[in-house]
Amino acid sequence: MKHVKIAVDGPAGSGKSSVAREAALKLNIKYIDSGALYRSVTWHFLENNIVITPHTDFDACLKDLQITQEFLPSGLCVTRVMDRDVSSLIRSETVAKNIGIVSDSIAVRNFINGLLRNFALQQSVIMDGRDIGTVVFPDSDLKIYLDASVDVRAMRRVHEYEEMGKNVDEKLIKNQIIHRDKQDRSRPFGRLVRADDAVYVDTTELSKQEVIDKLIEMIKPILRV
Repeated sequence: MKHVKIAVDGPAGSGKSSVAREAALKLNIKYIDSGALYRSVTWHFLENNIVITPHTDFDACLKDLQITQEFLPSGLCVTRVMDRDVSSLIRSETVAKNIGIVSDSIAVRNFINGLLRNFALQQSVIMDGRDIGTVVFPDSDLKIYLDASVDVRAMRRVHEYEEMGKNVDEKLIKNQIIHRDKQDRSRPFGRLVRADDAVYVDTTELSKQEVIDKLIEMIKPILRV
């Protein structure tokens, strides 16, 4: 099997993480959750009482920081910071409120991109994010851009919260996604951009399984080369 890099980009709520993870599991290649890495860095700063502002010296804060990810046969992606499993800890509201400033830091983005590129040296990988195909791996063997209408993406977010036992306002979630889209497309570093050579997939009318099947159909021929 050829050692390949698959980039899956798209806006928040397009389903890229869940379908990329399932496709990786069925194709027996490594899934990398880039978002979890940014959350992990944010968690690390908060855990060590580092004040997070746009003026923080993030470069110094990243010194000696070690983050790893393990993709289990069950499909679970375990993220560790300094050997501590933080997979659930990084999903807190506090992390979510601070991740925007952290992920906008060029020092943090360079640090995470270095991790991602190192992971890809080890085996075939599929990664999702917003700049995987444009910045992290512009030489990807396959670039996929997943998209969906704002209404559908908001509905998916609501269902995710419901599965966690949380009731949220769909209108509020929709407004948050619209705001997030505007932010992601105008960030100074790592902004959301569809690569010119990316395969565009609109998932608005597709079920999760249909999207997974479509990804597998596109990736399989590359693995066989």
